[in-house]
Amino acid sequence: MSPEDGDDDEFVDWTVLKSIQAANGASMRAMEEYLLVATHPEVADNPARIREFLERSIERHERVIEQLELASENVKANAR
Repeated sequence: MSPEDGDDDEFVDWTVLKSIQAANGASMRAMEEYLLVATHPEVADNPARIREFLERSIERHERVIEQLELASENVKANAR
């Protein structure tokens, strides 16, 4: 890939878009899962299950943050 043919720019665009899509997906998944949790009384009334759900969501979002940081580094590296 060379800057002359635009491949680097396309790679950066793809990396940024994929990481933003992953962030959106993780947020939507968390909302959908919590909706399921909140509509089941056996789970909604169980703080341990809700904490478990939140911990899983935090772990997914931390992975997404790592992807966003990598995309940011790609942008910085290609801006030079």
